[in-house]
Amino acid sequence: MNLSIAVVGAARVGKTLFCINFAEYLGARILSYTQSGGAGQGRGALSPDAARERMVNHGRRGNGVVRTFTVHLPQRKPYRRIALIDTASLKENNPLPRSGRSALLLTLQAIHSAAVVLQMIDLSCGDPARHEFDDRVGRHLADYCRWQGKLFLIAGSKADLPVNSHQARIAVSGKMLFISSLTRAGFSRLQSAILGEASSLNG
Repeated sequence: MNLSIAVVGAARVGKTLFCINFAEYLGARILSYTQSGGAGQGRGALSPDAARERMVNHGRRGNGVVRTFTVHLPQRKPYRRIALIDTASLKENNPLPRSGRSALLLTLQAIHSAAVVLQMIDLSCGDPARHEFDDRVGRHLADYCRWQGKLFLIAGSKADLPVNSHQARIAVSGKMLFISSLTRAGFSRLQSAILGEASSLNG
């Protein structure tokens, strides 16, 4: 059985680094990926180190690109393959430019096709406008996932940095998992939440 996870969130929240490092944490030694965006479609395979260098460190991820990393888990149950969908960043602009609308369509398609939707929120962000945007997005995603029978989780990223008080209040309420893509803190708990709860939905 396969499991697809759409990783969504605003710009610079750390979606790409999370997808690469979480795939490596799950056991991937080579990252097979496909991508779609304004420049068309493509595919490739890289080591996690090479993926971090190309897609994160040098900022070559590409604006408006949706990239799917595939992780094979031959020894694990109930899933044999996990697809981590690194979606295009959600934008606060209204109206969106044409390129932004195309990227949003790709992200919505990823959310529709995924069994799990993981919203990432920057714990270190102190911008009230971003907090309001994240909260609004979270409400829409939670409602949609409830109607569609999908698992919806919220991960507070950059937990290795000082945490903003607004985000801390959300976390205390039990609605958010603290993670750090850099140190991989919280990955074990997130893995259990994703695999355990998604399995119960499918069962």
